[in-house]
Amino acid sequence: MVDLFFKIVLPVLMIGVVTVASHRWGPAVGGVLGAVPSKGGPILLFLALEQSPQFAATSAVTALGGAAGCGVFCLVYARVCHRTGWPVAALISYGAFLVVWAAMIPLENWGLAAAFAAAVVVLVSSRLLLPEAPPVGERRATTRSDLPARMVAGAGMVVVVTTLGPVFGATISGMLATIPTVAAVLAIFTHAQEGSDRTIGVMRGMTHGLLGFAAFLAVVGAALVPLGVVRAFALALGAVVIVQAIELRSAFQLHRPPTLEDELLPEAAE
Repeated sequence: MVDLFFKIVLPVLMIGVVTVASHRWGPAVGGVLGAVPSKGGPILLFLALEQSPQFAATSAVTALGGAAGCGVFCLVYARVCHRTGWPVAALISYGAFLVVWAAMIPLENWGLAAAFAAAVVVLVSSRLLLPEAPPVGERRATTRSDLPARMVAGAGMVVVVTTLGPVFGATISGMLATIPTVAAVLAIFTHAQEGSDRTIGVMRGMTHGLLGFAAFLAVVGAALVPLGVVRAFALALGAVVIVQAIELRSAFQLHRPPTLEDELLPEAAE
């Protein structure tokens, strides 16, 4: 039952939370929350418990390439969603993810520091290259099946990832722990139901949140073997909380409604 909860139920619940947050506070906030390691974290935890701490630590280092690939996934999806429908946009974006992840596999041999630095460079570059998010207007009405459909789609993707991961070894497990599932569900459903403008906002938020995910992976990779499972994951979660709190504050400030003071500032300057 615990296995089922962490592998499937927790990521699916996160999709529900992110969807509600995106509808209430804006797509950028939803994107930041969507990058919380609700899938990758449990996968690495079970790899540490079922395989070995060394196996999971190696997977975490390799997963940094996947985190970078997720940033490129968001960048590419945001760039192409205006020009094409969600099936083509998703296919192109997944292709970009695989290219970046494959290109970063050799970094596993360079060590954790190099892999983390490369991931941060790719994520920051992806953020800078994203198109500006248009002003978010009224959210399009969606059907009552919207939220359950997103959660069911996420569950299906997570089942595939958690089932195949240990079969192919630590390197592939690292990739599968980071393959865009929550990001893809958010992008596809938002694109199909609410349009490309709002999708860009979600992807922008996701790239901000992925820095927290990269910090999580770096701490797990560095601390798992010397400190053990409990302390390593506690430190990694602490890193996520700190980074995501900073990013959420930025997202809230970016998308808060203008105040009277904001509207008076341009007039005062004149």
